[in-house]
Amino acid sequence: MLITKMAECSVRLMRIQNRENAMFDLTSSEAGHPEESIKSLDNSSDKLTQAVCDAYSENWHLDPGTFVKKMTIIDEIDRQNLSDVSGWVYVKDNMPITTNYIIKKCTNENLNLFDFISRETDQSKNIGIRLIIEGEDSSDENMSLSIEEIVEGAHKISSHSLQKYFGKLAHSLAKDTQVQLILKDLGPRIQQIKDAAIPDTQKLSLIQRYRTADERQFSKTLGELLELQKRRKESS
Repeated sequence: MLITKMAECSVRLMRIQNRENAMFDLTSSEAGHPEESIKSLDNSSDKLTQAVCDAYSENWHLDPGTFVKKMTIIDEIDRQNLSDVSGWVYVKDNMPITTNYIIKKCTNENLNLFDFISRETDQSKNIGIRLIIEGEDSSDENMSLSIEEIVEGAHKISSHSLQKYFGKLAHSLAKDTQVQLILKDLGPRIQQIKDAAIPDTQKLSLIQRYRTADERQFSKTLGELLELQKRRKESS
């Protein structure tokens, strides 16, 4: 009878341990989702979270050259007093890196400067986070506009439109580089969060109570068995 009780306790303890192991494995697996790691950064932007998740799922890798280029453009815009941006001539004379960036965008999209700036400043959606996923350096080999055609009519671009565009560009590139910095360290962070993941405390506490009860029952039964064996030896 006592041995049977001990066997039953052992089986229950094994089942409890298996369930506890499964709880930790499940929690670790759920914590491995990139969205959970992004939440741990106290980020409140749904767009940023989605951009990071999308890029991560596409096996994104940091391109140091592109990252530095974007940071340089941000720095160049920040060094300007945007109220001084009076027209395209000012941009060409004082913002060479940003000028090259805009010309390349126009070349890739086969748009002249006036149409490109008009589109970007009228656009209601924030395009900044999109850059990291879609890329920005693809070239159109079937370009039909020459550089002269691209800059033709640039004098018609108002200072207000240029100021608005540079404000949006700096903001969008800042968001984009933020995504890249998060992605750069996301792999190790995910592993850290998985390693530190703990199941729901209430469920874990319930498992531990079951284990404690069975361990006590096992210990009590073992004591009774040893006492019984001792009495048998003394009486023989």
